[in-house]
Amino acid sequence: MPSTMLIRWTDEMSVGVSSIDEQHKKLVNLINALNAAMEEGEADAVLNKIFEELLAYTDRHFQYEESLFAQTGYVDEPAHRAEHDALRKKVTDMKHRVDRGDFVLGVEVMGFLRDWLTRHIMGSDKAYSQHLVKNGIK
Repeated sequence: MPSTMLIRWTDEMSVGVSSIDEQHKKLVNLINALNAAMEEGEADAVLNKIFEELLAYTDRHFQYEESLFAQTGYVDEPAHRAEHDALRKKVTDMKHRVDRGDFVLGVEVMGFLRDWLTRHIMGSDKAYSQHLVKNGIK
């Protein structure tokens, strides 16, 4: 567990769907691990490995949410998917720039990831909570 936590999970962040809460906790842990590795001056290879794991897990998480939306007929699915797609594009662009060596993972990236995740969970994800629970997703 990272020594300095960029994001601390709180019960307030729960969306009331245990499988999604567990995925969100994993995302929080990955962001914290990336931040800790950056703060500790880990080698680029370590940072890139954690960043790639974060990207892959985020994509799986988005696919999972989107499958639940399709399964339950969530009316705000297009807008929510657009948020997912925008983050996918932004972090993929960051990854390409890191791979080319013209971008370094730093405080700005960590702040962006922290702010995006907490805003997304507390806003858009909280918005689907009642819909999923009402449709039997727990």
